[in-house]
Amino acid sequence: MNDQFVFQWPMLVLPLAAFGYFALMRWLDRLWVEGRPLSEEEMLSFLARSRGVSEYHIFHLAADPWSVGRTQVEEHFKRYLQDGDLPHYVRDYVRRHHQTGS
Repeated sequence: MNDQFVFQWPMLVLPLAAFGYFALMRWLDRLWVEGRPLSEEEMLSFLARSRGVSEYHIFHLAADPWSVGRTQVEEHFKRYLQDGDLPHYVRDYVRRHHQTGS
């Protein structure tokens, strides 16, 4: 019963292969993300986070120049939460402010 530990090459290669696989997947994921433009929903979220406000607040800011009523904005926001549909005035606001960087 005096078995000694014997080192075999699969003990080293298999963990290194698993680590290499995950490192490669992470690198490919980052490479893919960098080349992809942001969607309007992502731009809305990014704009809200960079300003420290909610998407709901951005909806109201976007509605002011278009003279959209408060109840209409709230309906559009509910639809956005349920279906992911952005109204035209929010799309316009997000595009203009994303391009200017403000």
